[in-house]
Amino acid sequence: MDKSKPFFEAKERELKRAKLDSTGSFHIQAQAITEASYALSYRIARDKKPHALGETIVKPCLLECTKIILGDTAAQKIADLSLSDRTAKSSIGNMLADIKRQVIEKIKSSLMFAIQLDEFTDVVSISQLMVFARYVHRETIKEEFLFCSPLTETTTAADVMNLVSDFFSKEHLNGGKLIGVCTDGASAMLGCHAGFAQLAKEKNLLVVSTHCYIHRQALAAKTFPNGLQEHISSVIKVVNFIKGSASPRRLFYKLCNDMDAVHSSLFFHPKVR
Repeated sequence: MDKSKPFFEAKERELKRAKLDSTGSFHIQAQAITEASYALSYRIARDKKPHALGETIVKPCLLECTKIILGDTAAQKIADLSLSDRTAKSSIGNMLADIKRQVIEKIKSSLMFAIQLDEFTDVVSISQLMVFARYVHRETIKEEFLFCSPLTETTTAADVMNLVSDFFSKEHLNGGKLIGVCTDGASAMLGCHAGFAQLAKEKNLLVVSTHCYIHRQALAAKTFPNGLQEHISSVIKVVNFIKGSASPRRLFYKLCNDMDAVHSSLFFHPKVR
């Protein structure tokens, strides 16, 4: 067994307390502690902080503040709060699974849905496929993140179709309800003969393929007249210069603050294929 002796001793103490407490207050307290642990784990995940932050920073601060303000008795209740690295990871995983389950159930209850796909390369040069879903729920159009999965070998339309089909099969999603596919302009996605959109249409004739609106705007910007294109190129060079190193970025931030500007940061200009 992979559990240590202290683990079982702690479980034994919890069982003894549960048996001795006939009023049910122990169960209420345990439920409150679990709820608080999930709430703090949610904060850690939302702010993209390390999981170990709960045990190393948050819990000691809570204990110290509670002891000073409310006394030792209240601090003892905080001491039972579990915020270890493993607990935070497990809580976050449970919340993610529940959100995924809710989204999938809503898609299943919808009369129809559409998906939007984007394939990109992450910081370790692994191709990732992101899929968003748009569906109708309670007479309102909802758009939610559906799943992200790596393309470990090639990134052809067949590979993308296999990932999407496997996900649909695993989650028991009805492909017959799929009526729309939105992709970028890559041939693997929007190819008229062997692209993902064409493969989706072969499975369901009702599928309508569309080109991402933001992607179309970026492509259209490349066809501006020479005069306007020259000005846009100058702006792009200035932005990329400011973002290219730390010193110009700091000076630009200070300039924006001195001018009471609403925004104080810029984004790199990405090239669109």
